[in-house]
Amino acid sequence: MKNLLQGVLGYGIGSIFILMIVFAGVLALLLRFTGVEYQTLNQMALIAGISILAFGGMLAAYKGEQKGWLSGGMTGLIFVSAMILFQIIFENQLVSLPQLSYFGGLVLAAWLGGMIGVNLPRRTVKR
Repeated sequence: MKNLLQGVLGYGIGSIFILMIVFAGVLALLLRFTGVEYQTLNQMALIAGISILAFGGMLAAYKGEQKGWLSGGMTGLIFVSAMILFQIIFENQLVSLPQLSYFGGLVLAAWLGGMIGVNLPRRTVKR
């Protein structure tokens, strides 16, 4: 539990924020320089969001080396809580029911990613 609170979640959340910023830039470039339709862009954002949260949960659990379900779930909950908080503060809107299902899917993806990440093989150092 000590590892979980001392930066393990930072790896997961940090990687999620970095990947989200990079992907937002890619989507902005696609929107600017191609004729991508809105529906296609929406589907790409959904798939990317789920994949990025799964990766963040996986990384947090890999670094934590135990309780992957907790590391992934906490990573997803913290990130989704930040998204909800930003929406309430900056857009002055409460969360709608479709958004809640989307956010639930993101937390579920991070949770599953955590369960996968804790079981990934570790590199051993030979001496």
